[in-house]
Amino acid sequence: MLDMEPLSFEEAWAGYLKWAHRLPPAPPPVEPRRISGIAEIIGDFDAVILDNFGVLSLGPPVIPAGPPAYAAIRDVGAKIRVISNDGSKTLSAMLESHRRRGYHFDDDEIYAGLSLLGDMARDTGDGIWAAIGLDPLPLPPGPLQARTWTAGGIEIDDAAGLLLMDCGEFRRQAFLPVIESFRERPRPVVVCNPDVTAPYSEEMSLEPGYLAHWLADETGIEPLFLGKPFPDIYRHALRDLAQILPERILCVGDTLHTDVLGGRNLGMKTLLVETGFTRGRDPLALAEECGIWPDFIASSI
Repeated sequence: MLDMEPLSFEEAWAGYLKWAHRLPPAPPPVEPRRISGIAEIIGDFDAVILDNFGVLSLGPPVIPAGPPAYAAIRDVGAKIRVISNDGSKTLSAMLESHRRRGYHFDDDEIYAGLSLLGDMARDTGDGIWAAIGLDPLPLPPGPLQARTWTAGGIEIDDAAGLLLMDCGEFRRQAFLPVIESFRERPRPVVVCNPDVTAPYSEEMSLEPGYLAHWLADETGIEPLFLGKPFPDIYRHALRDLAQILPERILCVGDTLHTDVLGGRNLGMKTLLVETGFTRGRDPLALAEECGIWPDFIASSI
């Protein structure tokens, strides 16, 4: 298990509120309906978008309600797409992790911000980028060259840009030289994982979105975000499901500022589950504070 830097709920929530101006705008409010789980409403939808952390798993451990919910979705024949902000592994490695937990997704059912990296890389120009992530970096085939900065693969001042993929054991204190370097010489910043935090069994972790917003505050550089809640990842994952109306698609997630915000901004319905970021909190109070409202709320998927 990685020795991750924990992030408190209060730190993460304050970040989401402070940095909301870099996210898509909040959609009009709706009145959430409390349900028992996805099986209660799955018949009303033709496709389901699932988050991973906080919905299907908490890191390695599976969330108990996940496999039965997965079976219920399969039973009605709804299309499934998993959209994760995980930037630590390839899509094939994600598939294998899910299968070990009892989720047998097909290759064309799982997507992440990394899925967009190949297209973005065509416009990166020359030079080697510094990456904050786990070695070996899960880079797609193509022209993008990146080395892990924290492993000594490249000096930060020499980097053509910064690729934020996964924090792993990275510490906030270690990010200060990056901020200083990019303040002195601004360069592109690409964020494969826009999450501020991720829920694990006992605590929550520091994630690349936190570093990206911090760097933007300090340098004025506007990062390019590739994952949720930004629309390109949804359009990419749903490109072969254009025949399904947005209101017949249900997005399931544990975070208002990613899963709910991203889904509702594209006209989809959303289900907020309380097994991840919002566990132990009042989801209605959080929605009131941030202005992002889900269509449904359930204690678990």
